[in-house]
Amino acid sequence: MAFLLGIDTGGTFTDAAILDEDGERVVAKAKAPTTHGDLLMGVRSAMQAATSQLDTAGDIALVSVSTTLATNALVEGTGEPACLITLGFTDAELAKAGIDDVGEDCILRSLEGGHNAHGGALADLDLEAAGDVLAELGDRVSGFAVASQFSVRNPAHELALRDFITERTGKPVTCSHELSAQLGGPRRALTALLNARLVGMIAHLVSAVQQAMSELQIDAPLMIVRGNGTLVSAEFAAKRPIETVLSGPAASVIGAQHLATIDDGLVIDIGGTTTDIAVVADGTANTTTAGALVAGHRTMVEAVDMVTIGLGGDSEVRIDSRAAEGPIVVGPQRAIPLGRLALDHHDLVVETLERQLREAPRQATDARLLVPVVSAGDHDARLDGLDKREAAILGALKGSPQPIATVASTGLQLNAIERLRSRGLVRIATFTPTDAIEVLRPADQPRPEAERQAALLGARVLARQSRSNGSLVAANAEELAEQVVDRLIEKASSVVLGVALTADELTGDGSAHNDLAQSPLAVAGLAGHRGLVSVDVSLQAPIVAIGAPAHAYLPQVGAVVAGRNGTGAVTVPEHADVSNAIGSVVGKVRMVREATVSQPTKGQFRVHLDDQVAYGSVERAHDAALARLTELVTGDALEAGATDPSINHEWTEVRATVEGKDTFVDGRLVVVATGRPQISG
Repeated sequence: MAFLLGIDTGGTFTDAAILDEDGERVVAKAKAPTTHGDLLMGVRSAMQAATSQLDTAGDIALVSVSTTLATNALVEGTGEPACLITLGFTDAELAKAGIDDVGEDCILRSLEGGHNAHGGALADLDLEAAGDVLAELGDRVSGFAVASQFSVRNPAHELALRDFITERTGKPVTCSHELSAQLGGPRRALTALLNARLVGMIAHLVSAVQQAMSELQIDAPLMIVRGNGTLVSAEFAAKRPIETVLSGPAASVIGAQHLATIDDGLVIDIGGTTTDIAVVADGTANTTTAGALVAGHRTMVEAVDMVTIGLGGDSEVRIDSRAAEGPIVVGPQRAIPLGRLALDHHDLVVETLERQLREAPRQATDARLLVPVVSAGDHDARLDGLDKREAAILGALKGSPQPIATVASTGLQLNAIERLRSRGLVRIATFTPTDAIEVLRPADQPRPEAERQAALLGARVLARQSRSNGSLVAANAEELAEQVVDRLIEKASSVVLGVALTADELTGDGSAHNDLAQSPLAVAGLAGHRGLVSVDVSLQAPIVAIGAPAHAYLPQVGAVVAGRNGTGAVTVPEHADVSNAIGSVVGKVRMVREATVSQPTKGQFRVHLDDQVAYGSVERAHDAALARLTELVTGDALEAGATDPSINHEWTEVRATVEGKDTFVDGRLVVVATGRPQISG
């Protein structure tokens, strides 16, 4: 019998689920910690644990992977250093798209070039100046993105610059027109830059899964889930990793719908790093037409319309009396829970926390340890270009965790740690909601004693921190833990309400999900205010909750947003803990190509593809575009792993009355290829 293996590599755990060939029955599942320093270890562990429940791993006929790695990288501001070279854009246009906020290790350079709306060149492409940029950069970046004005109408300059960079450097280059056919060059440039930062990360993931498959003697196609829930081959995804943004959340929605019947309502996926919320209407998850919005970056990636926030079981907890939501701040960055670190480094964690409890004065770095992902002597491209402070801190760790206070005592050193963290070279271990749940568990529940001891000590260390009025944050560890859990539930409830208000078009422009949900009136309604007035805010739609921590938090979130009069109920289905892995193997391959036909001069109808050919009639231009796009999209679908793809197309025209005559302005042709992924055997 053939089986389907779904894998989800989350920020905290890697999940594996094995389904029968029809995708109807879960026959095995397993979890393993995601190992960021070496993804192979976590992937291999999850796959081995799941396939060990079969007679032979050789019965696996398809492997499909969903991942939150790209999403988490954007939420946490990490990724590989990259350079964006733009052609024909102004600094103001790029700044408006938010490119300046992508990361400190991103380098921006502008050159002459680009095209107008009809595909004509604005200026000649200056490859000599491009050569100067490459010579200046040296080895400071791992990849490049190129974005040219109106490249969707004429990609010639992007293609020429891509070939030039590839020949000179051998490094990966992302062209903006390959990621989106929509107008809006600055946002295409942003999307291309984000893609360039993620290429290495997805390549590491694909390599890890392929090696684990080889070790387990699994000879089957490998697919990756994109943010819109469709599947592509691993080779295809490696070129366009930005399309895996919201891959994990998209798979979670598909998995939730597979596990629980929901025609209208919300799907909430709470993981270690993020909480993702999507609206389901008429049995289908809403997709975004504006492009996926992740961590404030409005990309041009088609994706399930989902709100993603940096809030999960492993969100770091900080004490900050100056913060508006303080003094207890949860997220958005992910941390290693103290209890989990203590499983491997018990003496170090416990001795550090006990010493900090004895010492005075209290420090902001209390209950915070620095954990190296790579060592100073490793052969890792991310180590290139470290400054002296960064190198010194990484060297001081000597390949093992250390209290932050022992390796950094100045603001400059702490800033260096944040830069190392943003590049994925170190991680922070500190108190998290996972530790809070550990503190609040009944004492007679079985668990590793080291985990509980570290969580309790961490809670005691944070509880003794001071509020702005000088009083203690909490009286004891249990009170601190309760406040952390309450804060997580409060934040999650507000976001859930905001998503529902937006879906009901009650938030004005629909762009600020939380503005109305965080208003004093909405907050009072969630709290069930009773005074001179009675305020009620409640959710009427059902919620399907998935993710490993779903049982711990989401029923309480449901109780908050349901209020007194709400009919919404929270369902946590069987196998909710591996919903993403299940969702990764029940999707289809779906590829889209589109082209614009314009009339730059009377009687000449130009098809805006690589060759920019003009025809004497709209009909001839349409037929030529359809033939070419059908050829391209069929090739895309086959490359993406589809078998026998079906083709559909849609043609829309814009016409206007000019001097009393009905006149063609432009047309848009969209061709779609859809098919099931190929399975072995």
